[in-house]
Amino acid sequence: MQPSSNSSISQTSDYRILIVEDEYVIANSIEIILLDAGYGVIGIANSVAKALALIERQRPDMVLLDIYLKGIETGIELAKQLEKMNIPFIYISANDNQSVLEAVKVTQPSGYIVKPFREKDVLTALEIGRYRHSHGVELKLKEEKALQIALTDALSEKGSWENRLLNTAKLFQKHIPFDFLTIRHQRQDTKQTFNYYRVGFEEYQVLSLQAIQQMANSKVDFELLPLDEQMPKGWARHTQEELAIWSRQDPYIQLLLKTFRLNSSLVLPLKLGNGERFIICFLSRDDESYNARNQALLECLEQPLLLILERVAAYEEVERLSEKLKQENVYLQQEVKMLVNFEEIIGTSESLLNLFKLVTQVAPTDTTVLVMGESGTGKELIARAIHNQSSRKERILVKINCATLPGNLIESELFGHEKGAFTGAFERRIGKFELAHGGTIFLDEIGELPLELQAKLLRVLQEKEIERIGGKAPVKTDVRIIAATNRNLETEVLEGRFRMDLFFRLATFPLTLPALRERKEDIPLLADFFARKLAKKQKKSFLGFSDLVLSELSNYEWPGNIRELENVMEQAVILNDGKSLLSLGRPLQKRSFALNAPPSQPENRKVDQQAVFSLPKDLTEMKQMQKTTEREYILAILNQTNGRIRGPGGAAELLNLRPTTLEYRIEKMGIRKILTVRPPDS
Repeated sequence: MQPSSNSSISQTSDYRILIVEDEYVIANSIEIILLDAGYGVIGIANSVAKALALIERQRPDMVLLDIYLKGIETGIELAKQLEKMNIPFIYISANDNQSVLEAVKVTQPSGYIVKPFREKDVLTALEIGRYRHSHGVELKLKEEKALQIALTDALSEKGSWENRLLNTAKLFQKHIPFDFLTIRHQRQDTKQTFNYYRVGFEEYQVLSLQAIQQMANSKVDFELLPLDEQMPKGWARHTQEELAIWSRQDPYIQLLLKTFRLNSSLVLPLKLGNGERFIICFLSRDDESYNARNQALLECLEQPLLLILERVAAYEEVERLSEKLKQENVYLQQEVKMLVNFEEIIGTSESLLNLFKLVTQVAPTDTTVLVMGESGTGKELIARAIHNQSSRKERILVKINCATLPGNLIESELFGHEKGAFTGAFERRIGKFELAHGGTIFLDEIGELPLELQAKLLRVLQEKEIERIGGKAPVKTDVRIIAATNRNLETEVLEGRFRMDLFFRLATFPLTLPALRERKEDIPLLADFFARKLAKKQKKSFLGFSDLVLSELSNYEWPGNIRELENVMEQAVILNDGKSLLSLGRPLQKRSFALNAPPSQPENRKVDQQAVFSLPKDLTEMKQMQKTTEREYILAILNQTNGRIRGPGGAAELLNLRPTTLEYRIEKMGIRKILTVRPPDS
């Protein structure tokens, strides 16, 4: 045992510790423990001021830190300064106040020793703290190196600066989160800005200065000031108050703060050897989003970024000179086709961005999530986003709609069955829960689940096991559950149609999706996305919308939400000739609400359409409305194709359906009986 003890002392003798504790007896006890264990103690301080004075004389390797000290400042204030100096620290406290503990967590200490403590507690915490700090530094260096390499690759790619900086923004997001990133660039007398507004989990809107002015309803032409006047001397971190002061000096920053409600920033100015200047500015809606670690990372990246940008600038100068020999093709080669993936929900409204933050918080956990919202608001997309952001993203996401399965098949579909369990069970079948093992299961329309199956689902949540129909033993399953409903489950519980215990199990983390009428600022963005996607699918040009159409889209209530908007855009694209601005096939109000009007009578025709508007009262009425809308839509397409179903340009191709499927629907809806085919020359 003796050699081991000597070895331990030799390993700790060069490790210097500062004790910051206002109770002399405790501080003296800690000092004795440390000295006996072979550690070096550089001193004892009972206040923040004395601790900083000791650190100035001799930098410690670790600080043992009490929370409440002599004087006004606490150990938490000192911890923030230690973080900036990259000195690890361990709290020693008996405090169990929740707000204090939350503040402690934010500072990310290397450990926490609870008073009263034993000698073993102190030495164990020190060993763990030393290990975490040393390995944390190593990991940090690896991450910084990997980020430098990735930034070099992104900035060195061919293509426009806009795209290269977009890729750069995506790389930064993982290390320095932002809601808005602006990069200002000045070369001689040329000034430009690149702006990236985060509208989704991995979705960014690239905004020009003119677009930002339009969003801010600014009538005055905006001109960027020269960076010579606005260039900070070095990297800087701004809280809300500091950012407000800076914005008074820089009208451009003031414009961003006003338009996007930004409250904190992290800024890195760069001046290249050839005189070019850059300002990289990360902006967040949080009041104090950026910490010393973010600032330290930018400080480490300053020189590598300068070298990368100087190399890129030199390469671009060579490219610029050679461009004169091939003027005809260069800009076509650099043109970028932007494709947006609607796997992420699109929008910039505050309610949607708040939802994104909640999803980001819950996604990495295994917590059960209940997604609530009206039909067509994108509940499945949110479920997919949660899965894709979780540790289960490499495994399967199984989706099942509880409303579309017959009652006698739901149990077999969810939990599976053994061969011979019931008539028709000719073989063993694995249910959706077993299929989703290790992954996620999405139970859509959970409010439609029969009461007897609600009890079995509750068992899955509680026991983490299922039982096949006809099975003799339970089967363990590791599945994360995401449920969705457009019903008010609390009302369903009160009326006895939904189990209270299951509701509380499912609603561990409830998410409510805003209806489209509650996020009207997103309607033009969504309409533009759908129109472009559908125009490309139909091989047509999209020339934009008229102001009248945008006004009509924004003023409509959208009972069918995003799904209805997509259907409206599809109809508009089909009816558009690709040579004019996109217009709607028919007035939105008549299309959506007149379907519920009573059978037409002579006197009803004279009544203003507004008088017959009525929202669907229940799910049955909504389904009837959808059937009627689908029938009218198919009729419109058949009229457009002069009744032709098959072949190029036929109704089946326009509707993206198989001809046999369309013919079945036509027959089922009785359309053939009333369809009047136009003469070819009409």
